[in-house]
Amino acid sequence: MVNGYSLLDLVRDIGNGHLGVLSINIEKNGVRIAALQNDLQGQDDKMIDRLVDGSKIIMPGQDPTRRWTRLNIMVVSFLKFCRDVDPWSLWTSSDLIFEHYSNLNNALLDDSYPVDALTELFLSETEYVTKLAIKLDANNLDLGTKQSLFLSYISSIISKLFNSIKPPRDGANSTIPNKQLILLNIINKLNNIYFRINSPQLCSNIFKNFKPKSMFESFKRYPIHEQIEFRYLLGRYYVINFRMTNAFVQLDTAFRMLCQYMEQCPHTATREILQRNLKRILKYLIPVGITIGKKPHFQAVRGIDLDLAKSYIELSRNVNSGNFKQVNFWLASNEDELKSQNLLLPLLQKLPILVFRNLFRKVVIEYVLSAQNNKISYDLLMRALQVSIGSDQLALPPMFKVIHRPEDVENILVTLINLGFLRGNCFPALRLCVVKKTTDINDIFPEMTERIVKMFPLNNEDNWFDI
Repeated sequence: MVNGYSLLDLVRDIGNGHLGVLSINIEKNGVRIAALQNDLQGQDDKMIDRLVDGSKIIMPGQDPTRRWTRLNIMVVSFLKFCRDVDPWSLWTSSDLIFEHYSNLNNALLDDSYPVDALTELFLSETEYVTKLAIKLDANNLDLGTKQSLFLSYISSIISKLFNSIKPPRDGANSTIPNKQLILLNIINKLNNIYFRINSPQLCSNIFKNFKPKSMFESFKRYPIHEQIEFRYLLGRYYVINFRMTNAFVQLDTAFRMLCQYMEQCPHTATREILQRNLKRILKYLIPVGITIGKKPHFQAVRGIDLDLAKSYIELSRNVNSGNFKQVNFWLASNEDELKSQNLLLPLLQKLPILVFRNLFRKVVIEYVLSAQNNKISYDLLMRALQVSIGSDQLALPPMFKVIHRPEDVENILVTLINLGFLRGNCFPALRLCVVKKTTDINDIFPEMTERIVKMFPLNNEDNWFDI
């Protein structure tokens, strides 16, 4: 024996509920694994099966007359891992690792056994195997495996556990099972994987079934850091579905909650991690805010991520000034990063009408209100569009070559009026747009964010997150 740890010690520890001994994380449990590997040399699969069956493992809270078959299978897979693992090769040991993780999950599915004792082990093993899967998927070309093969497999395992979690039928909630306590943790892990494997639409089922599965009447009973992560992921999910007002509310709430959380955190190392999470949120919060007419407080953003602030200051300035050409050049120069964040298409869809609204607003201020007039000629707006759109777009990829033309001025006006971004009436025969006689530009161009929120109301199902 190495270091004095034997199979008998393992069985005793399991029977006492010390399930950390079953961890396959070599960095944390390597001493035991090495000792068991030495103890298991010469033992084939059938011998290991007999060893476990003969040990008659009984967990705390388990009916001693009932055999927990899935627990035994999980212990067998752990011992096979100990016997055969190559500590120098994650790839050659990956089948053993994923088999054990799957068996651990299967043991958690049957609530007729004392599965609460397994939840802490499941969370720690999930962290370990997820990092392993990311490493293996990053080398898929060298390994000859499909893209995201291992993370997809991990997600299929976690989703089984998610589907198994249900509130009691009789509505009793005097005792909250551990699977309920880790529900939001599981949801966040699963949704993070879906985003990483470029399948974010799979999050839909998770978000939809979260509340029906939870025994908590209040979302705020979950740990604060898990609430923040959930809102961040929900915000990203809304972005890919072009629901920008909903996305902004979730991302903005996550950002504010994290800022408050940081104020209460005295540890420097933890604050550095939280600072990185602030940057994660801002990467989405800033562009989403711009699409609904918000003007980010870039001075505050500079203190968190200077490069991000510099980049989006340029976009915000061009949107607010109505410079369509420069907006397109900015999108093209940041294409790869925006694609990786699933932001490119939402920005391509949402920004043009905002740019045109701001352009026409400038024209009205400079040429209409100053002349105490209430008539805007199409020709004046066409000239403004010609300057804004520009003519030197040949160097841009096809996606960014403008489909709008100065001749589209009437279509743009009608769209702005229909959206409530402009109060006026078009007279095509006269080639005029007539607006209210006023000296207040806001009477002609109402505040944009308010109009967008009215057109695209928030999802009522999200109200639970504020309880």
